[in-house]
Amino acid sequence: MKQAKLISCLTLVVAMLMLSVGLVLESKIELESKETINMRNAAASAISVKEGNKKETVVTKLSTNIEMDTAPAAYLKIEKVFSEISTEEAINALNDGTLKMEYSAVYSYNGLTKRRGAIYFNGHRETYYSEKVLPGNGLSIPGRHVADDGTIRDENGYICVAADPGFLARGTVLITSLGPAKVYDCGCAYGTVDIYVNW
Repeated sequence: MKQAKLISCLTLVVAMLMLSVGLVLESKIELESKETINMRNAAASAISVKEGNKKETVVTKLSTNIEMDTAPAAYLKIEKVFSEISTEEAINALNDGTLKMEYSAVYSYNGLTKRRGAIYFNGHRETYYSEKVLPGNGLSIPGRHVADDGTIRDENGYICVAADPGFLARGTVLITSLGPAKVYDCGCAYGTVDIYVNW
């Protein structure tokens, strides 16, 4: 009789232990599934790693407090400042829309000046003409204004220049020694870019 009571008690204790372990495991699994289901607060990323001819994918779990409101890195554009990059990089940045345009601020201090009235830059000759001499009232320059460096710019911050139509057509965007420019005028020699200024 005593032996039967002892076996019943042991069976009851083992059953209660199994039940409590089961409840703990169930709540842990439920908590983990809630973390993974909430895509706004948890994410997983796959990183491709290349070693020689091998390619393996490593999956890493990111922090559970990540906000997914920002654009993926592939869509982020890093703006480049004209005075801090090479001419080639400036041309590429201008083409892909990442060159930082300045409405009035100076792009560069190392370009054409009133004292250095003609220089060679990026495959063309640069000179300047002043609106004080040629007011250019007939030019259609939207948002025309005088920038901090004395150049005449349009509403987007492009420096207004003139060029021979056979060399650069009206509307052509290019890089000058003073920054990004757009052709608004003609009437200069082939191969020359005439920068419109207020000097």
